[in-house]
Amino acid sequence: MLELGFCLPPGPDVLGRHIAKLRSSANAAAPTPHRKLMRLRLTPIVPIAVALVLGGCSDASTVTAPSETLLRALAPTRGGDRLATIEWEGSTPRLYIQNLDGSDRVRVVFDHVSDHVVGNYSPRQLPVTDESLTRITSAKWSPDGRYLAVIVAPASDALQVVLVSADGRALRTVSPNSQYLWGSVAWSPDGRRIAYMMATGPYGLAPDIFVTDLGRDAVTRVTTGATVSGYDVMRFDGSGTRLFFTEHLGWAEDGVNSLSRLASVDLATGAVSRGEEVVGEPQSIARDGSWALFVRTAGGTESTRELFRFAIPSDGTRPTILATGDLAGATVAENDEDAVLSSWGRDGASFAVIGLAEPNDVRAKLSTNPSATWASLWRTSR
Repeated sequence: MLELGFCLPPGPDVLGRHIAKLRSSANAAAPTPHRKLMRLRLTPIVPIAVALVLGGCSDASTVTAPSETLLRALAPTRGGDRLATIEWEGSTPRLYIQNLDGSDRVRVVFDHVSDHVVGNYSPRQLPVTDESLTRITSAKWSPDGRYLAVIVAPASDALQVVLVSADGRALRTVSPNSQYLWGSVAWSPDGRRIAYMMATGPYGLAPDIFVTDLGRDAVTRVTTGATVSGYDVMRFDGSGTRLFFTEHLGWAEDGVNSLSRLASVDLATGAVSRGEEVVGEPQSIARDGSWALFVRTAGGTESTRELFRFAIPSDGTRPTILATGDLAGATVAENDEDAVLSSWGRDGASFAVIGLAEPNDVRAKLSTNPSATWASLWRTSR
């Protein structure tokens, strides 16, 4: 199985609207969803911070099964390869699933999303529907290809993780829905847990890493005071007992590139280990933590960016440059041999699967809409 994904930032108009909404929320005197989360008792580390009760709706009549056409379209093909993309249709975010060649393309409809997370706003108070969504920020396939973990925003400053089954039959919220989420999610190798970065203060401030255990229906806060942000990435190790992540420290001395720090947390004890600092935007981390992918601006020219693999620990070795150009970034695959590389062009965004062993090893170009901001690929084992 191979799963990859990458997100491009929204266009200037979309980003500007989002910033304006955040500023408006910050100046409002009325209570915000953040204050509701702040009333929850967030314990420092391993103890459960928020209890979840997952499952079907209490009233079966509230669940509407998709049409037969939608079910056939969303089910993985016999070959297994499926591509999920997040796109913009005007100012409306959309989630699509298709085959790699662009065929069998359908839109996922957000409707009747169940939510039994303790302490959450009810679906009536904060509905997750096509009409209510302001953004869909990321979507990642589970290791077995049965689910997509999608971060959606039904309000300007409150996001949540929604689990979408590959056949479209079940959509349910699996995280608190009253706070801001940063970055994307990370799946554990067995597909039983999802990690995400969630703010613990008002207006998206003080983010830390949380993990939802889908089997025990519980959320655990695994870091306290970590300097994580939307720049950062996470990855479970092969055993699922440690979580690798990066911390955004600010800007490098050149004033152009960001400065990041490598770190990891023991999920049993909550002990955090911090390592080297790297100039560049983190993209992904190897499953065994032996290297990470970064993108940085080279030569002071914004249009010249390079994707490089950084050894951990570096021991003074030079990073391996894998690609150069007008790059947005890349996300490593489950097999740690490939990545989805994203680039900007005159016609919009483009996505390609590249190898990580040799420079400029383009293995496939993905068929995506120019308005796509995210691409996540699931493939059967080769």
